[in-house]
Amino acid sequence: MNLDPRPHYSNAEKHAFYESAAKRFKAELRLRGGTAAVHIENKNDEVFWWKVLHDAYPQGKFRFISGSRSINGNITSGCTQCLQYRDFLDRHFWIAIDSDYRYLSEEPDIDAKHFILQTYTYSFENHFCFWKNCQRVTDADVPNAEPFDENSPEAELLQQMQAKPSEQEDAANDTFEFDGDDDPKADMDDLNEGETARKDTRFDWKYFFETYSRQVYPLMVWQLYLREVSPEAFPQGTFHRLITLPVGAHAAENNGLSVLRVLKMRCHKFLAHLKRSYPDADNTWFEARCNAMGVRRDNCYLFVRGHQLYDTVVRIGVRLHRKFEKEMLKELCFDEYEEIRKIKEDVQSILKPK
Repeated sequence: MNLDPRPHYSNAEKHAFYESAAKRFKAELRLRGGTAAVHIENKNDEVFWWKVLHDAYPQGKFRFISGSRSINGNITSGCTQCLQYRDFLDRHFWIAIDSDYRYLSEEPDIDAKHFILQTYTYSFENHFCFWKNCQRVTDADVPNAEPFDENSPEAELLQQMQAKPSEQEDAANDTFEFDGDDDPKADMDDLNEGETARKDTRFDWKYFFETYSRQVYPLMVWQLYLREVSPEAFPQGTFHRLITLPVGAHAAENNGLSVLRVLKMRCHKFLAHLKRSYPDADNTWFEARCNAMGVRRDNCYLFVRGHQLYDTVVRIGVRLHRKFEKEMLKELCFDEYEEIRKIKEDVQSILKPK
């Protein structure tokens, strides 16, 4: 007896369904006279992609599709739904997705040649957290000088981001204890000494993110490496828990020292655990591959899960600037770093005259 009430469709039926939907999107675009219809993962992504596309191609008119019907008839969003259309894309119908680990894993055919845009960072949130963007907000001479339009797309995104359930409360209870005699405090001297001369100065986001990255980088290489050779050894969810950090009342002092200390101890403990558990593992080849793709010890914050990073940054930022989150969503630092330049190049390569 088949107890599964869901209908089952053949590959041919799925192909025909999504092909028909793609034709409809293109027909609607022709009627409206736009440049391209772009299926994005969900409504939250629209502000980011609108800013990027209009920087890359200011004269363009882009129609965003934040959700579409699945073959079961439900309005569906997310990356999987976007990728249902990958066989039907062209110069007038694209998809735009968060890279997650697709870029670093070199997943085939996720590129502009196939009319697929990706963030190159883990997600769009990482771009808003780029250090110069955060520094711009906290260094503003006249905070909140520009009025924030409560009806703007940024305001809607802000509301949606704030509605996400926070994971910070659980983070304070995660101690990540492992067998062994390693003392993580012994590895803290460099962090503490580096803070001695930084008291009573402006918050230095470049220092914060570079320090964050140096601490996370070895674990990230391990996680990506084990993901390919032994996925159960270091699940992605465990890595996400490690970087979900408690942000206390004094988090904005000394360039986030209290947050960086927790991260340092967690990373030290887990790295020691991995080295004890897999003494013969050699991930140097994988580290070289990551470096070749732009992941370095000073910038890997761009490649960790964006939601965790964004949550931590905003919780620190609001202690420095009352409207930190609103202000950081207003701008992106175009042409300032490689990952955002790659997106611009992808857009222009799709639209260049044939």
